[in-house]
Order: sequence, then C-alpha cells, then structure tokens
Amino acid sequence: MINWFSVFINSFWIVGLAVLLAAFSYHYWLANDQKQPIRSQLDTPTFLKAFWLSFTLIGIGLAGTSQRIWEIAIWTFFTLLSLYNLFTLFKTN
Repeated sequence: MINWFSVFINSFWIVGLAVLLAAFSYHYWLANDQKQPIRSQLDTPTFLKAFWLSFTLIGIGLAGTSQRIWEIAIWTFFTLLSLYNLFTLFKTN
C-alpha cells in the first residue's frame, strides 16, 4: 500500500531541489549569454527569491521526513530562517 503522506512530504524537498537546480541552470546560462561572471547573476533578486524558496521547500520536506525531535527542530529552524530571508527579500524589492 502506498503511504500518501510520505509521498506528499517527500514531494516538498524534491520540488525544492528542482527549483534550485532550475535557478542555477538558468542564471548560469544567463551569465554566459550576457558575458558576465556567474557571481553577478547569483546576486540578483530573481535568483535569490528562487534560492530561498527552494531552501524553504527543502526544509519543509526534511522536517516532515525526520524521525527524531532534534532533527525536526534543526530543519524547522532552517526553514524558518529561509522564510525570514525570503520575506525580507520580497519586502525590500
């Protein structure tokens, strides 16, 4: 029998990694297309929004799949930190 809750929780970190990979790939291509160093593209708000969103999704997925309370606490802390950075980024832009 399929554990649908496990599928649902694991989908968060999988989608988060997919967003992170897509953001890195797109901004790497954009840096090469515009003949800029990759570092200048990684400092743009569009990349940072995708970066913090992906880390938030990864944190939700890893907190949901953790077994021990201290693991859940650590992943929840990192998720809240990522959410804070994401909201601050949206607020300033």
